[in-house]
Amino acid sequence: MKYAKISDETRLAFIEKVKQGACTIKQAAKQFGIKFSTGKAILSLYKHEGRIGKKERRTKRFKKQIEEQEKQTQKCLKEELSVEAKQIQEVQNCQNYQTYFNSYQPQFFNYQQWYQTQIWQQYVNGLSPMNFYNYRNIF
Repeated sequence: MKYAKISDETRLAFIEKVKQGACTIKQAAKQFGIKFSTGKAILSLYKHEGRIGKKERRTKRFKKQIEEQEKQTQKCLKEELSVEAKQIQEVQNCQNYQTYFNSYQPQFFNYQQWYQTQIWQQYVNGLSPMNFYNYRNIF
């Protein structure tokens, strides 16, 4: 046995009649030729969901669009991963450079002290003050 199809206009008239309090659900159902249980269901849907007619169907998404969106998402994720990998590599390079610099820094300062000592000794031994002045401005 199939369900009886009830138009939206009939549903609306049924709801209005019951809402006004002109008659009970049972009387209104009889008047419109609807079963009592169907009348209760119509009122229940109206009270809880606020709708009179059928539920609106969702629009179907096209399979191609979904596949394209998935490809686009995967592409973006790969790009983000490669960018992150590059950033990590740059940080590691910077840390390696810092370690490299720190390993040579004491040697540089030792050389600088040695050089300044050599200049001072040359000055004390009688070389011209002009040479000392030029060497001093190097550092």
